[in-house]
Amino acid sequence: MKTPMIWLGAMALTCAGMVVASGDSPKAQPTDSDAKPAAAATPASDSKEIAIREQVQAFANAFNVPDVDALTELFTADAVIVDPAGSETRGQPEISEMYATEFENVPGVKLECNVGEVQFLTADVARVGGQSRLSTGTGDANEFTRFSALAIHRDGKWQFAELREYAAPAEDITPYDRLRELEWMIGDWVDESDDDKISSSIRWTDNKSFLIRTYSIEIQGEKASSGTMFIGWDPQTAQIKSWVFSSEGGHGEGLWTRTADNQWIVKAQGTRHDGQPNSATQIHTILNKDVVKTSSIDRIIGGQLAPDIADVVMVRQPPQPQSQPQPKSEEAGKSEK
Repeated sequence: MKTPMIWLGAMALTCAGMVVASGDSPKAQPTDSDAKPAAAATPASDSKEIAIREQVQAFANAFNVPDVDALTELFTADAVIVDPAGSETRGQPEISEMYATEFENVPGVKLECNVGEVQFLTADVARVGGQSRLSTGTGDANEFTRFSALAIHRDGKWQFAELREYAAPAEDITPYDRLRELEWMIGDWVDESDDDKISSSIRWTDNKSFLIRTYSIEIQGEKASSGTMFIGWDPQTAQIKSWVFSSEGGHGEGLWTRTADNQWIVKAQGTRHDGQPNSATQIHTILNKDVVKTSSIDRIIGGQLAPDIADVVMVRQPPQPQSQPQPKSEEAGKSEK
């Protein structure tokens, strides 16, 4: 039988998705008096703005491949890039070299861009503003910036003549922005063997500032323990942090670090219900979207080394089918009349 007390706070991680459906009821057909003129053609300015927004997305796509040549082609020959520190990179050759060096030094780096305002200075020149999020391949750092780009229409295509980046102010970055790398955790998970069962459920708080995990452990059919964990962004340590409280009265906290695309490490410490301090390093490995493996190593309880616990495998549970209301029988309908 697996030892159930694997440091009850962070034993399972989860993954989920969401399905949203909506529909409109049929509308009455308009009469001749209600008829409206056909919609006007899309204004030229709108089509230009769409084209510029598509270029920003093309920039992010090329960055994430990464494709240095495709990135370079999005800039004019004499373009300039200014980073948050004020350093300038001028011209396509230097821009190409800069990106090639960055991708070599930080493999797997990823970029997200969200365009805010597109302001046309002339028919062929526009100023583009927005926000971006840069994450390393290991996910151990995220950089949030604002950007301002000067787009020029030349030879039938839009290119960037200037790109400036600025450090994003604190109000730009929400707790959800910090935590969404853990959004895959949402859902219900279970690890069940002949002797014990570990169940875990994770959901967002209403404002998505925290993830809440509830768990329970059963041994030979009897409930042995349960607890609640909150996972959030700690501005003091500038790191994802968790706080856990067990049904026995113990409590603990952990600092989260992403060490690979499919792996998180949690440095956890706390106090047991009997007052003994404990600590451990938890390694959470995402095997696929429905399976997560957890190991707990370097375990210390009351100042004494404890055996490692390896390969606790949590499997995501499918959503429970919604029960359909049973139609009333004809006899039941008569009795109600």
